[in-house]
Amino acid sequence: MGTYSQAFEQAVNHAMLYEVGGWWNLNTPGAKEGWIDTPDHRKACGYSNDPDDHGGETKYGIAKNANPSIDVTHLDWEGAKAVYYSHYWLNGKCDKMNGRVAALNFDGGIQHGPGTAAKFIQRAIGVDDDGAIGPGTLSVLNSKEPIPVCNSVCDQRAKYYNDIVANNSSQQKYLAGWLRRVTEMRAFVTDPNKQF
Repeated sequence: MGTYSQAFEQAVNHAMLYEVGGWWNLNTPGAKEGWIDTPDHRKACGYSNDPDDHGGETKYGIAKNANPSIDVTHLDWEGAKAVYYSHYWLNGKCDKMNGRVAALNFDGGIQHGPGTAAKFIQRAIGVDDDGAIGPGTLSVLNSKEPIPVCNSVCDQRAKYYNDIVANNSSQQKYLAGWLRRVTEMRAFVTDPNKQF
């Protein structure tokens, strides 16, 4: 795909800690290649096909059900990054936001879809929540202090996850991980020493 921005590289690598797991390391055999022939290789690239997971077959956090045109089985890391860049970074207008908000919006787009992630931001800044980040939303967003926006978005995401479980108890097994992700994302994007 070419060269990506530092903000995107930072956001996508952080997202892999959740999409693949805390062991995420591109130096692990099979991680770059996306091999799935052994349990260790499947773990290295986060491959799963859990019947209870609404995303279906998933690798590098890219779910087949949300991305039906992508051959998830044969996806490698460079292909996965290209998907994340076009489907979530650019589609979510992250390239036009403060780095902190961009990283959080990117992560939210991965978890909820770019439209729902956009609604979280729009609600946080008090504009119509139509799920489309356009010039009006960006103008208001970029006039706001990023850390309060990030805190509001994280609060909304935690409520969203709890509502999922309240409406479908089969998703309870994912709740602790989802809430941990929100807590850790909040710490990541609001760390005053972190440069984006």
